[in-house]
Amino acid sequence: MKANLQSFFSGFLLLLALSLLVHTYSDEYEGMGIGAEFGPMFYPRILLWMWIGISGLLVVTSVVGKTKAPAAQKWGRLFGMFALVALCTLLLTQIGFLFSILLFSLSSSWFMGYRKPLGLVLSGIVFPVATWYLFHEILLIRLPVSPWFTWV
Repeated sequence: MKANLQSFFSGFLLLLALSLLVHTYSDEYEGMGIGAEFGPMFYPRILLWMWIGISGLLVVTSVVGKTKAPAAQKWGRLFGMFALVALCTLLLTQIGFLFSILLFSLSSSWFMGYRKPLGLVLSGIVFPVATWYLFHEILLIRLPVSPWFTWV
């Protein structure tokens, strides 16, 4: 991607994320909260702040320094990940959050080339279980449950 196009695209992503973040503070989301502490925009705001940070870094690097041209796109990987995300989304209602995220994390790690057992365990099992535990037990935000195991 040429430097001008990259800086324009990075700036567009930054402005888009900022506008979405501002929208999350809209009055229409008041009173829709899960509890007194957390509204429905709690997690999207976390993701949007990460998006803003990454796109801000992209803007800075495209303006300040010259970057190498990225390698050719690997369209098979891109569409494969889209398919895995779509499958995970469909499985959320069928087998619950924990099991669908475990399957997604393991299969996406494997699909992207992580073959070492320690890496697969950390990215495919420990991270999803820790995420589920954080939301389900600490933040008390209920996630989709499995029809077979209602405690998960």
